[in-house]
Amino acid sequence: MQIFRETSCMNPAMELLEDVRVGPEIRIGGMMKTLILSALLALCSAPLLGQRSHFGLYVNPDIDTADADISQVISLWRNYLNSHPDSSYDNPYWAGSEKKSYTKFDFLNTAYFNPSFYYFLPFHKTTVMSISKIDSVLVIRTLFASVTDSGFCRPFCITLVAAAREDGQYRLCNILPISTRPWQRENVGSITFIFPPSHHFNRELAQRMNDFVDSLTAMWNVKPHPTDFYLADDLSDIMRMRGFDFYAGEGYNRGTGGVADIANSIVFGAGQDEWYPHEFVHVYVNPLFPNAHNYFLEGYAALLGGSRGHEILWHMKRIEQYLEEHPELDLNDLLGFGHFDGITDPKYVFGGLLCDMALQKGGLPALKRLMSFGSHEKDFYLAIESHFGVQQQDLNKFIRAGLKEYTANHGR
Repeated sequence: MQIFRETSCMNPAMELLEDVRVGPEIRIGGMMKTLILSALLALCSAPLLGQRSHFGLYVNPDIDTADADISQVISLWRNYLNSHPDSSYDNPYWAGSEKKSYTKFDFLNTAYFNPSFYYFLPFHKTTVMSISKIDSVLVIRTLFASVTDSGFCRPFCITLVAAAREDGQYRLCNILPISTRPWQRENVGSITFIFPPSHHFNRELAQRMNDFVDSLTAMWNVKPHPTDFYLADDLSDIMRMRGFDFYAGEGYNRGTGGVADIANSIVFGAGQDEWYPHEFVHVYVNPLFPNAHNYFLEGYAALLGGSRGHEILWHMKRIEQYLEEHPELDLNDLLGFGHFDGITDPKYVFGGLLCDMALQKGGLPALKRLMSFGSHEKDFYLAIESHFGVQQQDLNKFIRAGLKEYTANHGR
């Protein structure tokens, strides 16, 4: 899931205010606002820094640093944080087995933040809170926080990263394989379903999910590839599995949702069963259009795979009714429509409607063209004007009419 985009201005906080983005399929309402606010406050209150030359670690005095293994692991973590961990290269401090298995091997680097979780290191103090042992693996719990003007601590997150011996030396590794080691696994086609022992595996839904992937990949002329699908109870469980023991705003999200780690072909479902096509659309379609506008990518995933446990028609009817009750709302600024209610995301509805219109007009070639204009605001409106002949000042009428037509044609 991506929230922040890499910026190049002198003050990163100013541009972040203009370009906060929520990524695939997690609708987290108040939690998202808290998370965004926490990050922005940290950025706004921090000195305007470049890449800091050295990241120091404060180590909890209760940790036994006289222990040789613990001392080695602390040094390893410190060295890694100072090795540009947000860069893509053969980092010597990470386990070779995971570097071979994953395109982006550090899962802290693929969760939530764009360009990287590590982008925010200069704006926080780093404290190793504890080091615990699970079998032969050491687990490092680290607090990233800033200090308020009043002297209190403002926690940003608490991370979990493991260290295991490889070729006689400690190397860092993800907590995910360790925390889910007791979980069960079932392979159906190209998908490996991974779930806690308490979950009752539904093979019929799993087969349906795999059939969907086969149909999707045939449509786009790509080959299915191995994908791990983790089933958890809620977003907090997913974040903990990925290495965030705490994050700003934790606890606000309930209900169904999820996220895809597209680079590593991993799907995480929160409160989901084995049927969760939305994120699988992202896994296969997003890489084909790396510069597509997020409205189209999210809209297409919702068009095929629904959202929040409901088909897109359900969401379209809700938005249509809301717009009928509020004729004063102007959709000419479609990207500025804003938050609806935490269940139905207008981005999914409007993006899905435009994708469906493109498909009805010219099939898959037309949709591909819609995806090809670029990811910026001007590209979004240019795509609509070029493809449908509708200028921005006419979008209010166009979108309202399109919603009525879609719900009328698909209503049941």
